Amino acid sequence: MEVRKVIRLKGSYLLYLPKRVASSFVSEEVNVFWEGDFVGVTPLALRRATAEVALPQVVVAGYAVGLDELELPTCAEEAAAEMAEKMGAVVEQVDGVCKLRYVDKYVDKEEVVGRMLSALRYLLDGLARGTATRSAVRAVDDETDVLRLTVNRLCTKAPTPKCAFYIQLARYYERAVDHVRELYAEKPPQALWALLWEAAEELNKIHLHRQIAAVAHYLSTMASRRFTAMQHTHQELQTIHAVRVLDYLENAAEVYLDMAIYEAQTKSPLQNSSIHTSSASRSRRST
Repeated sequence: MEVRKVIRLKGSYLLYLPKRVASSFVSEEVNVFWEGDFVGVTPLALRRATAEVALPQVVVAGYAVGLDELELPTCAEEAAAEMAEKMGAVVEQVDGVCKLRYVDKYVDKEEVVGRMLSALRYLLDGLARGTATRSAVRAVDDETDVLRLTVNRLCTKAPTPKCAFYIQLARYYERAVDHVRELYAEKPPQALWALLWEAAEELNKIHLHRQIAAVAHYLSTMASRRFTAMQHTHQELQTIHAVRVLDYLENAAEVYLDMAIYEAQTKSPLQNSSIHTSSASRSRRST
């Protein structure tokens, strides 16, 4: 990291990029992305890679790391083809080579995280009402898996300061849905689903309006929610999965607390003179 000066030029702003970085750009055109007062610059380029094996894990990795194209030795591997379809990739056989073209459906990281929470709330609501089916549970599980990878993809292509928060939230919501899936298999009492749905609904209010006091209050209720959940379960596996769902919702709330404090911060310009003075003072004290 280096300190560089922003130059004002007739109502515009000019910043010289480090030569050793800019000289490695494959294009004179760049993608510029920003978040708050953060600005990022990456070369406008087609990201592609070649893999020696056609495994579903390779297809997932290509999507998660932000590739535009991935070449595989064959399109005949059924598992890899199914995963490509799940990732929304276009599969083409060109000159004996299998090419996957990944298509971006989302560009907003917070929107993706919000969709993950909405999917969890939708599922818990259906389970609490007794209307959710096994296929609905499976569909939400598959959707959140892809959305979690989508957050990774977007943060790889446009890494911004809040990516650390979004990646954590996506992981916690994915894991919460995983435990809902396992809990569904254990056929818990209906009242337990209502309790979990209420916890997710309260968290959604925080997602929409991140306030430090509201997050702190939510976190203070989690011990009581766990105790109540354990009162409603009839066997050990039900207890484990129900408590883990609440654990991941609590983890997500802690991330929202981080975000609330991050967004509440204020910034003021550094004064070089004060920095030099304090450095000199430290030097005198050390001697």
